[in-house]
Amino acid sequence: MIGRDDPRLSDPDGLARKLAEAAGASAAALLAQRTARDVTLKRDGSPVCSADLAADRAAKEALARLLPGFPVVSEETAGDAAPGEVFILLDPLDGTREFLAGGDSYCVAIALVSGGRPVAGAIAQPATGRLWFSGTQAHMQDLAADGSLPGAARRISVRAVPKEGPVALVSRFHGDGRSESIVAALSSSREIPVSSAVKFAMIASGEADLNVRCGQTMEWDIAAGDAILSAAGGIVLTLEGTRPVYGRAGRGFRNPPFVAASSEALARRAIAADPRRR
Repeated sequence: MIGRDDPRLSDPDGLARKLAEAAGASAAALLAQRTARDVTLKRDGSPVCSADLAADRAAKEALARLLPGFPVVSEETAGDAAPGEVFILLDPLDGTREFLAGGDSYCVAIALVSGGRPVAGAIAQPATGRLWFSGTQAHMQDLAADGSLPGAARRISVRAVPKEGPVALVSRFHGDGRSESIVAALSSSREIPVSSAVKFAMIASGEADLNVRCGQTMEWDIAAGDAILSAAGGIVLTLEGTRPVYGRAGRGFRNPPFVAASSEALARRAIAADPRRR
């Protein structure tokens, strides 16, 4: 079992680069399976196909080579590994419905969690050739179809909210009335439908400002995005006003409702606008 005194944890930026490499390998597996349509339903009713499983294998093989000994809690095999003090959260295909619909905002999301919080994360978006990763700083890098990372990584950060109001990223397939009410109360200037953890990365790189999600999500859906957005100057808060804690196997790895925002002030405004508080 990896402990919080493991010397590798002293270099979060180095860990982030290894997560980025693993995310790239998993992204290449998704592109190779782009026409997969062999869908079955899991116990929770969510879809899974051969692409999910191929990406899961590719990510785990890369992680075993790059970060040996770290337990991996994956969406596809969540019951196979205990989280412990230090572990990896993996979603090999976040946005399966988007993938099956032929969209481009599906992704691979990988986070390294220590003491309940993500210390490094990576999100790969294979359809657009973009990858985001973070340790102490957040970066974006080009992603090739074979999973390699050509060129230099570029530092990213959140932007100031536009004068006309925040741009909100909304779920393409999982909308809910509570989230929509909060976004409307903040006088969002524009809403962009986007699937998956790509929302966090877009806020981190200054392309949008806000995402509110009150519907059901899982820890592997948001941990990498939490790491990247936090390193870029943004924040993820539950609607109770606290930072999410990861590794709660007793909760089935389910998240409470949350807001991801380019600033704490904007996140607090969203929390105050929650109709259940008013």
